[in-house]
Amino acid sequence: MKAVLSKICITSLIVSQGFTAFAEYREWKDDKGKTITAEHVHTMGDKVLLRQEDGQEIMVSLDTLSERDRRYAVLLAPPSIDISVSAKVDRTNTGYSRGYGGGMQIQDETVTASVTLKKSSLSPYQAPLLSEIYLIGEVKQSGERIILDHSSSRFRFTEENKNEHTYSSDSISLKQLESGVELGKEYKGYLALVRDRTGEVLSVKSNKVEFEKNAEAIMGSKSEDRFDDDFNPTGNDKSKKKLAKESFKKRRLPGRKF
Repeated sequence: MKAVLSKICITSLIVSQGFTAFAEYREWKDDKGKTITAEHVHTMGDKVLLRQEDGQEIMVSLDTLSERDRRYAVLLAPPSIDISVSAKVDRTNTGYSRGYGGGMQIQDETVTASVTLKKSSLSPYQAPLLSEIYLIGEVKQSGERIILDHSSSRFRFTEENKNEHTYSSDSISLKQLESGVELGKEYKGYLALVRDRTGEVLSVKSNKVEFEKNAEAIMGSKSEDRFDDDFNPTGNDKSKKKLAKESFKKRRLPGRKF
């Protein structure tokens, strides 16, 4: 059929430059069943820009696409998401223990983190999303980084939740002993992120630059996984870093680069 969507075509543009050789062309259908073969250029608000195989671009209204293509176009326009994390850390000196070789000062530490996600972009986005938070600590005796907890939450931005979602990590309890040499684990910070259903990272937040820079290594970790100072896995889990790299789809975020 002719490469025209009569109802949903608002305007057409002739591109002055050639289109990429890596374009992914697919069949798009409007709500009347008419089809066109084109690649997605971008979705902005309620408009979708498509590029045909001859390089011609057409702008269409999102609400006149078929339901399947509306979902697809929205998924290709991920939202801007603001992440805020509130970590509550309670430390208590619980006493002094006498043992072999002398006494030990005992300190208990309890940590819980609350994560709030807000959609800051105006375009609607109701596809499912996944948020994860990693609580990261230090093993006192070895100096290794350790994953203290990994919690996650699946959600959607909707009018009902006012485009905002909040969840909490599991509460973790740590114990530190000091008797000339420090023993135990100590909380150091967090890494929080949001991914879409394709696995692409949309937003990242951390209280430490080193954690954000090493997000690729941390993603996919489980509780008790350990790392050296360069965030190379230690112990018997050295293959995890390679798997994490394969699953981590790099996305350049404003002010951030992995």
